[in-house]
Amino acid sequence: MDTNEQQILSSWELNALPWTRVVQQKLLESRALVTDKAIVEAIVELKPRTFLDIGCGEGWLCRELWQRGFDGWGVDGIAQMVETALGNGDDRFVVSSYRDLPSQRFGSRQQFDCFICNFSILGENTLAEIAHAGQSLLKPNGKIIIQTLHPHIACCEVAYENGWRETSWQGIGNEEFHPAPWYFRTVESWIGEFHLRNYRLLRLMEPTHPKTNKPASMLFIFERH
Repeated sequence: MDTNEQQILSSWELNALPWTRVVQQKLLESRALVTDKAIVEAIVELKPRTFLDIGCGEGWLCRELWQRGFDGWGVDGIAQMVETALGNGDDRFVVSSYRDLPSQRFGSRQQFDCFICNFSILGENTLAEIAHAGQSLLKPNGKIIIQTLHPHIACCEVAYENGWRETSWQGIGNEEFHPAPWYFRTVESWIGEFHLRNYRLLRLMEPTHPKTNKPASMLFIFERH
């Protein structure tokens, strides 16, 4: 694992508690107004019977989907996040790196109808690890639903090209966050890298912020060949 990939994990270990408070108290406006609803609606429309929420954090999305009748598990590389998720009374959460997903056990579940990656593909190698895991953990024609930062917002004044960036959270309640690196991809790169790994793009969506009328995120749905 290279230095940036390791720093992602180290930073999120430090950020686990403040981020959990942000999620639980709905302090991030783009989530409260746009992106939480967008990922849930995309999943509901797809109607998967089973799901694996990769990078599940404290488990809010799993709980939302369980209440809607979907069957699935959550997995995260940060143990403290998973401990918080387990503390809500359900045991369908696992601590695992993305690389080790194919060797994990999810009860009696061998394969899933879809993977969900909600702002959780953060590293340069993460995409390849998830695509590889899908070859064994996704059913034939299984889907990967991804929500990520929209390049129109994320790119800012930096050149529109793949590369490492640094997350900077400003003005989210009174929380303090440890800076975390993340890997920016162009739209062409997102699609091209999954195509190279035997997935095809089914749909691309751009949820819009109701106050700014600008795209708040980008949603991809890929299908396993």
